Amino acid sequence: MAKCGNRMWPILLLLTVALVLVWRNLQQAKHLSQAQISSRGRSHLTFDESLYTTEEYPEDYQQVEQPPIPPLTPRGQLLQQLLKCRTRNLTFERLQHGEYWLLLNLIVGRKSRLIRCTDSITYTTNGDYTFFDNLEVVAERWRAPISFAIHAPGYDLNTTLDSIQYVKNCLPGSEYINDFVTFHLYFSNLHMPVNVPHNEAEVLQRPFVCELKNGTQAPPPWTLRPREAMYKVAANLTYPINVGRNIARKAANTYFIFACDIELYPSVGFVDQFLDMVVANQSILALDPQQPARVYPLPVFELQAGVPVPNDKTQLLALYREGLAQTFHKKMCASCHKVPGQEEWLNRAPSVTDELHVWSEALREKEFRYWEPFYVSDNKEPMFDERVTWEGQSNKRIQNYAMCLLGYEYHVLHPAFLVHSPGIKKNNGTQSTRQIYARDMTRFIKTKIEPEYRVLYGRRKSCTT
Repeated sequence: MAKCGNRMWPILLLLTVALVLVWRNLQQAKHLSQAQISSRGRSHLTFDESLYTTEEYPEDYQQVEQPPIPPLTPRGQLLQQLLKCRTRNLTFERLQHGEYWLLLNLIVGRKSRLIRCTDSITYTTNGDYTFFDNLEVVAERWRAPISFAIHAPGYDLNTTLDSIQYVKNCLPGSEYINDFVTFHLYFSNLHMPVNVPHNEAEVLQRPFVCELKNGTQAPPPWTLRPREAMYKVAANLTYPINVGRNIARKAANTYFIFACDIELYPSVGFVDQFLDMVVANQSILALDPQQPARVYPLPVFELQAGVPVPNDKTQLLALYREGLAQTFHKKMCASCHKVPGQEEWLNRAPSVTDELHVWSEALREKEFRYWEPFYVSDNKEPMFDERVTWEGQSNKRIQNYAMCLLGYEYHVLHPAFLVHSPGIKKNNGTQSTRQIYARDMTRFIKTKIEPEYRVLYGRRKSCTT
């Protein structure tokens, strides 16, 4: 028995050690599982904390209560049967967009949040706070959803927020801005503001001044800081115009969009005119996948400084005949905005019975190979190339090059139009910094972007950037 006991104790010792090891592994697995659960949704990458605000973000930020969306109008019902789109809620989100942090739907238009995908057309645009002087005119003329992406790096965010409060509270047209404009803010992760608003309420609670003590109108915040004092300028940043364009497009919750520059003002009543046109003649749309895709450009004009913005074609032609209006960029790049049938469009006398209709059709080739149109679309055309900045120019031509490779048709409308904010630009002939930058960008487009696009979208000899 003694010999048997002596043989058993090493076995018992081994079993004890094994049980201890199993228990320790179970404890480690439990801790590891808890750690993984607590870190779920967090990036495994490490960041330089100095690039980010030190302010704590609440996990559950305050949301504006969503009122019920009203039922579709009869026109909306017909368009819903035709387009079969889904309406998305415009809710606040913090997102990453490449190197940029995005505060999507930070402030939502009161009526825009109630609009269904077939009820309207979203004017998608971009800028920084220096472009806010255009917002009242656009909102009052468009009177439909506007998706506005604003570049606000560093301390430019503060002036941006002050400017938002000013346009929402201090202008004769503030009602239209409150009803229809949805604001998105974005900034590079290398140029973070010190603090950012956590919800819409924080922005709307910011103090604002509409009237000075002497009873005069307070100056807009965007006029109080000289351009050279902007963070963007001090940090020598380029303006990422195509980032803003894409953010505004992706944020739209209507089937149709109108991707436009905020300095371009539409003729009055266009949204209803376009939707009525589609309902009356559904063949205007290319809903059959076998048909070439199409978009619907508007002719663009520019005005002499101080000239009132025309509401309709009658007023536009009166200014045109007096030499107070001309086709857009006539002195700088006439072929960039010449539309098919332009002379006939200008010679056609307007009529009160004129309904919106397709005036002419063309591809972006031959005499229109440099065309940079602004158009209504179904938001399915290629996105804007974000490697191209405002300073590099050609920021729209790249996208239209892709559309040309895909065989897009351009169906020009009549009698609607766009006009640039008054003041005609002229080519001063000097070698500006932007021209030097544009030359380098053109080389990059030809050697890098064009070959990529030919792989992605196919080849077509008639297409060019």
